[in-house]
Amino acid sequence: MRKLLDRYFKDLPSEVAVLTAVAFCVALGFGIVAPIIPVFAQTFEVSAFAASSVISVFALMRFVSAAPSGWLVNKFGERSVLWIGLSIVSLSSALAGFSQTFEQLIFLRGIGGTGSAMFTVSSMSLLLRTVDGAHRGRAASTYQGGFLFGGLAGPAVGGLVVGLSIRAPFFVYAATLSLAALTAYFALPKGLG
Repeated sequence: MRKLLDRYFKDLPSEVAVLTAVAFCVALGFGIVAPIIPVFAQTFEVSAFAASSVISVFALMRFVSAAPSGWLVNKFGERSVLWIGLSIVSLSSALAGFSQTFEQLIFLRGIGGTGSAMFTVSSMSLLLRTVDGAHRGRAASTYQGGFLFGGLAGPAVGGLVVGLSIRAPFFVYAATLSLAALTAYFALPKGLG
Protein backbone atom coordinates (compact mmCIF):
# COMPACT_ATOMS: atom_id res chain seq x y z
CA MET A 1 0.00 0.00 0.00
CA ARG A 2 2.83 2.37 0.88
CA LYS A 3 4.48 1.79 -2.53
CA LEU A 4 1.20 2.50 -4.28
CA LEU A 5 0.75 5.77 -2.37
CA ASP A 6 4.36 6.78 -2.98
CA ARG A 7 3.96 6.16 -6.69
CA TYR A 8 0.62 7.94 -6.82
CA PHE A 9 1.84 11.07 -5.03
CA LYS A 10 5.21 11.10 -6.86
CA ASP A 11 5.96 14.49 -8.40
CA LEU A 12 3.09 16.14 -6.50
CA PRO A 13 3.69 18.70 -3.76
CA SER A 14 3.09 17.48 -0.21
CA GLU A 15 0.09 19.80 0.04
CA VAL A 16 -1.82 17.48 -2.31
CA ALA A 17 -1.53 14.54 0.09
CA VAL A 18 -2.59 16.74 3.00
CA LEU A 19 -5.57 18.15 1.10
CA THR A 20 -6.57 14.65 0.00
CA ALA A 21 -6.54 13.43 3.61
CA VAL A 22 -8.52 16.49 4.69
CA ALA A 23 -11.05 15.97 1.88
CA PHE A 24 -11.46 12.33 2.91
CA CYS A 25 -12.20 13.31 6.53
CA VAL A 26 -14.67 16.00 5.45
CA ALA A 27 -16.56 13.75 3.05
CA LEU A 28 -16.54 10.80 5.45
CA GLY A 29 -18.14 12.96 8.12
CA PHE A 30 -20.64 14.51 5.73
CA GLY A 31 -21.57 11.06 4.46
CA ILE A 32 -22.17 9.97 8.04
CA VAL A 33 -24.47 12.87 8.92
CA ALA A 34 -26.22 13.79 5.64
CA PRO A 35 -28.65 10.84 5.45
CA ILE A 36 -29.88 11.39 9.01
CA ILE A 37 -30.39 15.18 8.88
CA PRO A 38 -33.99 15.15 7.54
CA VAL A 39 -34.93 12.31 9.92
CA PHE A 40 -33.45 14.21 12.86
CA ALA A 41 -35.22 17.40 11.78
CA GLN A 42 -38.55 15.57 11.78
CA THR A 43 -38.10 14.77 15.47
CA PHE A 44 -39.01 18.44 15.96
CA GLU A 45 -42.42 17.65 14.41
CA VAL A 46 -41.92 19.70 11.26
CA SER A 47 -43.11 18.84 7.77
CA ALA A 48 -40.99 16.82 5.36
CA PHE A 49 -40.48 20.02 3.35
CA ALA A 50 -39.18 21.88 6.40
CA ALA A 51 -36.95 18.95 7.32
CA SER A 52 -35.41 18.92 3.85
CA SER A 53 -34.75 22.65 4.12
CA VAL A 54 -32.03 21.85 6.67
CA ILE A 55 -30.00 20.38 3.79
CA SER A 56 -30.89 23.33 1.55
CA VAL A 57 -29.84 26.00 4.05
CA PHE A 58 -26.37 24.42 4.26
CA ALA A 59 -26.07 24.57 0.45
CA LEU A 60 -27.51 28.10 0.30
CA MET A 61 -25.01 29.39 2.84
CA ARG A 62 -22.18 27.71 0.92
CA PHE A 63 -23.35 29.58 -2.18
CA VAL A 64 -23.73 32.93 -0.40
CA SER A 65 -20.38 32.55 1.41
CA ALA A 66 -18.25 31.48 -1.57
CA ALA A 67 -17.27 34.97 -2.78
CA PRO A 68 -16.52 36.32 0.73
CA SER A 69 -14.45 33.19 1.33
CA GLY A 70 -12.35 34.06 -1.71
CA TRP A 71 -11.74 37.50 -0.23
CA LEU A 72 -10.71 35.90 3.09
CA VAL A 73 -8.28 33.59 1.27
CA ASN A 74 -6.70 36.57 -0.50
CA LYS A 75 -6.40 38.50 2.76
CA PHE A 76 -5.37 35.77 5.24
CA GLY A 77 -4.09 32.86 3.14
CA GLU A 78 -5.40 29.41 2.33
CA ARG A 79 -4.14 27.55 5.39
CA SER A 80 -5.80 29.87 7.90
CA VAL A 81 -9.12 30.04 6.08
CA LEU A 82 -9.09 26.27 5.57
CA TRP A 83 -8.60 25.22 9.19
CA ILE A 84 -10.86 27.97 10.54
CA GLY A 85 -13.61 27.01 8.07
CA LEU A 86 -13.34 23.37 9.09
CA SER A 87 -13.42 24.38 12.76
CA ILE A 88 -16.60 26.37 12.16
CA VAL A 89 -18.31 23.38 10.55
CA SER A 90 -17.04 21.11 13.33
CA LEU A 91 -18.30 23.33 16.14
CA SER A 92 -21.65 24.05 14.47
CA SER A 93 -22.15 20.33 13.81
CA ALA A 94 -21.44 19.38 17.41
CA LEU A 95 -23.85 22.07 18.59
CA ALA A 96 -26.44 20.87 16.04
CA GLY A 97 -26.29 17.50 17.77
CA PHE A 98 -27.48 19.26 20.92
CA SER A 99 -30.27 21.20 19.14
CA GLN A 100 -33.46 21.44 21.14
CA THR A 101 -35.51 23.22 18.47
CA PHE A 102 -35.82 23.11 14.70
CA GLU A 103 -34.76 26.76 14.54
CA GLN A 104 -31.51 25.97 16.35
CA LEU A 105 -30.80 23.11 13.95
CA ILE A 106 -31.42 25.16 10.83
CA PHE A 107 -29.37 28.11 12.16
CA LEU A 108 -26.42 25.87 13.04
CA ARG A 109 -26.50 24.10 9.68
CA GLY A 110 -26.45 27.53 8.02
CA ILE A 111 -23.36 28.48 10.01
CA GLY A 112 -21.84 25.16 8.97
CA GLY A 113 -22.47 26.02 5.32
CA THR A 114 -20.42 29.19 5.74
CA GLY A 115 -17.50 27.23 7.18
CA SER A 116 -17.85 24.66 4.42
CA ALA A 117 -17.53 27.38 1.77
CA MET A 118 -14.37 28.61 3.50
CA PHE A 119 -12.93 25.08 3.34
CA THR A 120 -13.92 24.50 -0.28
CA VAL A 121 -12.62 27.81 -1.64
CA SER A 122 -9.37 27.73 0.32
CA SER A 123 -8.56 24.11 -0.52
CA MET A 124 -9.16 24.63 -4.23
CA SER A 125 -7.12 27.85 -4.19
CA LEU A 126 -4.27 26.04 -2.45
CA LEU A 127 -4.42 23.15 -4.88
CA LEU A 128 -4.30 25.49 -7.88
CA ARG A 129 -1.49 27.58 -6.41
CA THR A 130 0.86 24.81 -5.32
CA VAL A 131 0.63 22.43 -8.29
CA ASP A 132 2.27 23.23 -11.62
CA GLY A 133 0.24 22.98 -14.81
CA ALA A 134 1.75 19.65 -15.87
CA HIS A 135 0.50 17.93 -12.70
CA ARG A 136 -2.68 19.87 -12.00
CA GLY A 137 -5.10 17.31 -13.48
CA ARG A 138 -3.59 14.43 -11.50
CA ALA A 139 -3.55 16.55 -8.34
CA ALA A 140 -7.21 17.50 -8.80
CA SER A 141 -8.23 13.89 -9.41
CA THR A 142 -6.26 12.76 -6.36
CA TYR A 143 -7.93 15.39 -4.19
CA GLN A 144 -11.37 14.49 -5.55
CA GLY A 145 -10.59 10.80 -5.06
CA GLY A 146 -10.10 11.42 -1.34
CA PHE A 147 -13.36 13.32 -1.21
CA LEU A 148 -15.29 10.70 -3.18
CA PHE A 149 -13.89 7.78 -1.20
CA GLY A 150 -14.89 9.49 2.04
CA GLY A 151 -18.36 10.14 0.64
CA LEU A 152 -18.64 6.50 -0.35
CA ALA A 153 -17.66 5.21 3.10
CA GLY A 154 -19.58 7.78 5.14
CA PRO A 155 -23.16 6.51 4.79
CA ALA A 156 -22.09 2.97 5.72
CA VAL A 157 -20.40 4.26 8.87
CA GLY A 158 -23.38 6.52 9.53
CA GLY A 159 -25.70 3.53 9.44
CA LEU A 160 -23.72 2.04 12.31
CA VAL A 161 -23.37 5.28 14.26
CA VAL A 162 -27.07 6.15 14.17
CA GLY A 163 -27.70 2.90 16.05
CA LEU A 164 -26.15 4.59 19.08
CA SER A 165 -28.35 7.68 18.91
CA ILE A 166 -30.03 9.82 16.28
CA ARG A 167 -27.75 12.64 17.47
CA ALA A 168 -24.52 10.62 17.34
CA PRO A 169 -23.79 11.25 13.63
CA PHE A 170 -23.44 14.99 14.35
CA PHE A 171 -20.77 14.30 16.96
CA VAL A 172 -18.89 11.87 14.73
CA TYR A 173 -19.08 14.43 11.90
CA ALA A 174 -17.67 17.06 14.27
CA ALA A 175 -14.85 14.66 15.17
CA THR A 176 -13.92 13.97 11.54
CA LEU A 177 -13.93 17.71 10.85
CA SER A 178 -11.76 18.37 13.90
CA LEU A 179 -9.30 15.78 12.61
CA ALA A 180 -9.34 17.49 9.21
CA ALA A 181 -8.82 20.94 10.79
CA LEU A 182 -5.91 19.69 12.91
CA THR A 183 -4.37 18.00 9.88
CA ALA A 184 -4.60 21.23 7.88
CA TYR A 185 -3.25 23.31 10.75
CA PHE A 186 -0.25 21.12 11.52
CA ALA A 187 0.58 19.53 8.15
CA LEU A 188 0.27 22.49 5.79
CA PRO A 189 3.21 24.90 5.68
CA LYS A 190 2.71 27.96 7.86
CA GLY A 191 3.74 30.23 4.97
CA LEU A 192 0.40 29.48 3.32
CA GLY A 193 -1.51 31.70 5.72
